[in-house]
Amino acid sequence: MRKNQTIGSIMLLITSIIWGCAFVAQKVGMDYIGPFSFCGFRFLFSAFFLIIITICRDLIFYKKLTLFKMERQKRNKIFLGGILCGISLAIASNLQQYSIQETTAGKAGFITALYIVLVPILGIFIKKKVKIVEWISVVIAFISLILLCFQKGELGGIFSIHSYDVGLLVCAIFFSIQILLIDYFAKDNDCLMMSTIQFIVCAIVSCLLMIIFEKPQVDQVKNAMIPLLYAGIASGGIAYTLQFIGQKYTRPIVASIIMSLESVVSLLAGMIIINESLTSRELWGCALMFMAIIISQIPFDKFNKKPKVNHKSSI
Repeated sequence: MRKNQTIGSIMLLITSIIWGCAFVAQKVGMDYIGPFSFCGFRFLFSAFFLIIITICRDLIFYKKLTLFKMERQKRNKIFLGGILCGISLAIASNLQQYSIQETTAGKAGFITALYIVLVPILGIFIKKKVKIVEWISVVIAFISLILLCFQKGELGGIFSIHSYDVGLLVCAIFFSIQILLIDYFAKDNDCLMMSTIQFIVCAIVSCLLMIIFEKPQVDQVKNAMIPLLYAGIASGGIAYTLQFIGQKYTRPIVASIIMSLESVVSLLAGMIIINESLTSRELWGCALMFMAIIISQIPFDKFNKKPKVNHKSSI
């Protein structure tokens, strides 16, 4: 069991690294196309990529298309999970991409990453028990996000709420919902199949928004192709599938803390790719985030277990 948890945590760590690097791709892509268009094409690439991967996996390993051979009840659960996760992710991603245009990067990063706090709070309503060590990790991660996302003088503006900030807050809520939905549906289900359905739904919702509000030109899409491919295949198809599999073996609160490393990775990616430098404040934020993750992974309950004592008769 502990081995599975470790594997799940490693998968979620890889996910956060891919997402962190995607920050650069999302910024560059927005220079050419609008937010709904970016999400529309991004999720189309994700959906096509996962459809091909799923078909290849089925034909190579199972010699059949598993979707049509599984029990009806199990298939219905996979479809329901994929659709609900897809709707949540589509709303969250489109709101994030749209809202980030008109607010500071620090405030956008802070509000979006509030899913770290929202996951345990929402979990309480569905009777998810929260360990003390997880609350401690959440608080440390929350403090680290303040250090990472705000520069000196910006903290005073945290309470000045703009309509775009409200959009980011709603986005964080839907990211939290998606994490909890995955926790519920991923157990004993085909994660690759569910992730594929999720992105088909995301693509449909995002493309509808794109057609209604933007109607991008072919040249614009061509110019944004490299960022779109990275965001679609790596950040979408690969990372979100790893999220499904990783959460299968990881508690949702711990998963949200590990995935919030995206904030740290985005800073490091900016430093490496576009020669940005980290301030001492940001370095402290990175250190606290790593501390939160390490604490969340320590099996304190194992240490508290009392050893069994064999009461043998002296007669």
